[in-house]
Amino acid sequence: MEEARKTSCQLSEVDVLNLGSGEAQHENTNQSETKLASTVDEEGNEDSAPDAEELSTSKYSHPVYRELSILNGKINKLNVAQLKSHLRELNLETSGKKSVLQKRLKSHIGQQKLKESGKEDETASHRNLYYDYYLVIDFEATCDEHQNPATYRHEIIEFPAQLVSTKRGQIINHFHSFVRPVINPRLTEFCTNLTGITQDKVNFAPTFPEVLKQFEAWLEERGLTSSETRMTVLTDGSWDMGRFLYQQCSISGLPYPSWGKQWINIRKSFCNFLKTKKMCLRDMLNHLGMKFQGQPHSGLDDSKNIARVAIRLLKDGANLRVNERINIRKDGIYNPRERVVNNINRHNFEGIKKKHRLVGNDKNDNSSPDQSNLGNVSDSEYDDSKHEESEPLWPDIGNVKEFPDLVKTNVMKET
Repeated sequence: MEEARKTSCQLSEVDVLNLGSGEAQHENTNQSETKLASTVDEEGNEDSAPDAEELSTSKYSHPVYRELSILNGKINKLNVAQLKSHLRELNLETSGKKSVLQKRLKSHIGQQKLKESGKEDETASHRNLYYDYYLVIDFEATCDEHQNPATYRHEIIEFPAQLVSTKRGQIINHFHSFVRPVINPRLTEFCTNLTGITQDKVNFAPTFPEVLKQFEAWLEERGLTSSETRMTVLTDGSWDMGRFLYQQCSISGLPYPSWGKQWINIRKSFCNFLKTKKMCLRDMLNHLGMKFQGQPHSGLDDSKNIARVAIRLLKDGANLRVNERINIRKDGIYNPRERVVNNINRHNFEGIKKKHRLVGNDKNDNSSPDQSNLGNVSDSEYDDSKHEESEPLWPDIGNVKEFPDLVKTNVMKET
């Protein structure tokens, strides 16, 4: 009873109203959205209310920002049950940790408030997604528990890609092929246990040069190689592009493909957007209130689940941007120990935006943006000078947290 009385008091303190969906509830809906609005700056830092000096500048001179600076913290006082209640009334997703629910509610209500106040134009760059498509890739490669991962010549044995439409917020197509390795044509027992890929699946598969040619033809058939198409690769970590693809191209004597020279590392985007520590795929799904679907470390299933995380972030207001790039030596010499992945900081990305026209196309687009994508904000603040690449360019197969299924199959012992 005491807990119920406390909750009731908290509800009345922030003036929580029933958010109906009919016309009769329209006025109450607007009032409640006003109470729960939050500020959004150019880099997506929601919980940083403008100070007195900022409020006096032209950017924050409109009264809505003064109001939002006061209201910004009120939503943080709601408990999980209250957050879910509001999200439910607004027909929004209610899964995820408390920080996710807060971000989701702030994104929706904050943009509604800005729209009502006539400040929508100032957030237009956030509503215009940088990319029309994400190409979600998660390679599987040969591996051996008895070899040093820093010098082992990994060969790609599964090449999956999920094509995500950011406007639709869904997977619209996919590419998949197994790949026959040539340096180590026989898969180790460890590799099969980890990936689920059996020897017969790769014995008669095409080699990497053939698969790459098929993949690039698949891209071209869908108009994804056109300079007018705003598409970028999205991966779970740095190793898919900076280790597996880079090493495979060296093994096959192929130039590194232009479509893979910069990408979104979803781990960095996730931790920056939700202000969390870096997480593996399982942790990201759990944080969003989602469960892994399929077989872990199956490239096809992993890529689908990575896409689910990206889509969820999109709908929660993130505008994901490229945050890593490949740095290949001019002399073309391959060194397996050399780091070839660099961060793309905010300053670098400003140049990329202008070069590839990543913002502002909605003015020439007669179709209205997807409602779930309104209010998207830039997701990353990584800077090369302050954030050196700390992620290894190969998976740490001894990481029990990231590879719990290896413990279950007795391939690896938990320490």
